[in-house]
Amino acid sequence: MELPDPPRETLPEVDPSSAVVVHFYRAVVAHMDVWRQRMDATTNWAAATTAGMVTFSFGAPESPHFTLLLAAAFDVMFLLMESRRYQIFDLWRRRFRLLNRYVVAPALGTQAVPDREAQAAALQAIGVELGRLVPHLSLSQAVGYRLRRNYGYVFALVLLAWLLKLEVHPTGTSALSEMVHRAAIGQLLPGSAVMALVGLGVLVAVALGLAAPTERMVNWVDLPSPLQRLVSRGTPEESPR
Repeated sequence: MELPDPPRETLPEVDPSSAVVVHFYRAVVAHMDVWRQRMDATTNWAAATTAGMVTFSFGAPESPHFTLLLAAAFDVMFLLMESRRYQIFDLWRRRFRLLNRYVVAPALGTQAVPDREAQAAALQAIGVELGRLVPHLSLSQAVGYRLRRNYGYVFALVLLAWLLKLEVHPTGTSALSEMVHRAAIGQLLPGSAVMALVGLGVLVAVALGLAAPTERMVNWVDLPSPLQRLVSRGTPEESPR
């Protein structure tokens, strides 16, 4: 968690064992739990909406295939809502990790006691951070993370159901050209355009998911994103001179 250096001359020294820090830690955990529950709610909405519209689409051969595309549109809306909530959750999670690193872990004896000035600076930085209402995590990063964690599976299900709908309704077919023709949305969009838009959406979702940061960390250092790991594997190491 990178924070600006607080103006120490205007901030009093804070005792890590004071009642303020203890109660603030409890408040941070409570805020994280509340925002986690809000994210779970939007995930449940997406799952229930998708299940209902998939059931409706396969209920009768004459049901239009674009019902599933509409389900995907609803899922995008839920994804954006959840990503905004995840941005706020990330704010509290950063404060939680900072408290764990400089207060809880040293108290439990799992790591060396940090320098007194570093510990005081971390606590003061949290105080300065409380006046920040702008998320550290960008919306695109939050969207990518939620795609990788939850919504990627939802969109994959919708995509497979849509392709299956094109193949089996109104009658079965194995010809790709026939499936493309069936993908048309009335006279508005031809099947090839619909297929192209769906393919573009899949590529964007995969790119966002790979580039998004991860929640994992080792020794208080965040691990790289999947894309960064792929790039580092493909980059040859410089041989020592």
